[in-house]
Amino acid sequence: MILHTPVLLNEVCSFLRPESKLIVDCTLGHGGHAMTLLSLAKDAKLIGFDVDEIMLKKAEFRIQNSEKEIKSSGATHHPSFTKEDKKENNNVEEDWGRSRKIEERVEYVHESYANIVSVLEGRKMDFILNDLWVNLEHFKAVERGFSIRGTANLDMRFDTSTWASAADILKTYSTDQLKDMFEHYADFSSAKAFQLAQHIVASRKQKAIITTQDFKILLNECGLWDKACTVIFQSLRIETNKEMDNLKKFLSVFPETLNSTWRCLIITYHSTEDRFVKQAFNALVATWNYKLVTKKAVQPNYKEVAVNRAARSAKLRILEKIN
Repeated sequence: MILHTPVLLNEVCSFLRPESKLIVDCTLGHGGHAMTLLSLAKDAKLIGFDVDEIMLKKAEFRIQNSEKEIKSSGATHHPSFTKEDKKENNNVEEDWGRSRKIEERVEYVHESYANIVSVLEGRKMDFILNDLWVNLEHFKAVERGFSIRGTANLDMRFDTSTWASAADILKTYSTDQLKDMFEHYADFSSAKAFQLAQHIVASRKQKAIITTQDFKILLNECGLWDKACTVIFQSLRIETNKEMDNLKKFLSVFPETLNSTWRCLIITYHSTEDRFVKQAFNALVATWNYKLVTKKAVQPNYKEVAVNRAARSAKLRILEKIN
């Protein structure tokens, strides 16, 4: 398994209260954030969402072996903790016998985090983490059609049981729908987005766009090379999985799922995502029932970016409810 490196792990853990009882990880992935959070909040249960059933099964397998992994990595000793935090959390071996194993404290949910209210059925959370980045494995597993590298069916679905794939979108969307997608999710100018959309609609009449290389060649014909192709592939992935729609739905409902002294942490990687989160958090703060834990978004330091390039655009925002 190609392990995904959790972004801003130290920073996320520094905002966790060790006495938390119920935690939600909205995008469980390989369980990197989840395992460390549970090693710190030793009496907590975690509900892990992932719309990708393949990823969910891999997370379950990894978490079943998490005790050994966390002990060997020293994950409970990170630089964001104060001396008091370390004193509270540094005796992992001694506490192991007094608390349930991590694997016994995880509930796996094959569902979009947008449906958090119906899944929780009235249960109240103390801590919610929503890391919006795509798992590294999606790009490395060429056969799933996320990457501009290699040749595969142009799929891009996290949940392969749903309609439609990326190829379906390129086959059925109108010129205006494609233009809007490239303009909003790839930050193309209106004119450039329209030009690209027109070319796709004209080209698909001659030859179906089925594989990743079919699409990449078409983009090359428009003068777009690897960097721009990556951005276009990203915009198509966002549309295929309705990522922005799911985020907006989550932002409209998550406050009703949370306890009286809770925190919600969201990590964004795209300017549109970050704008949605910032606006939603500010609207809640304006009600006087919430506060921003940090005035500005928390970003990874240069050391993290040096070893994990995927972290370079990450922004972490933290909202807290006021009693």
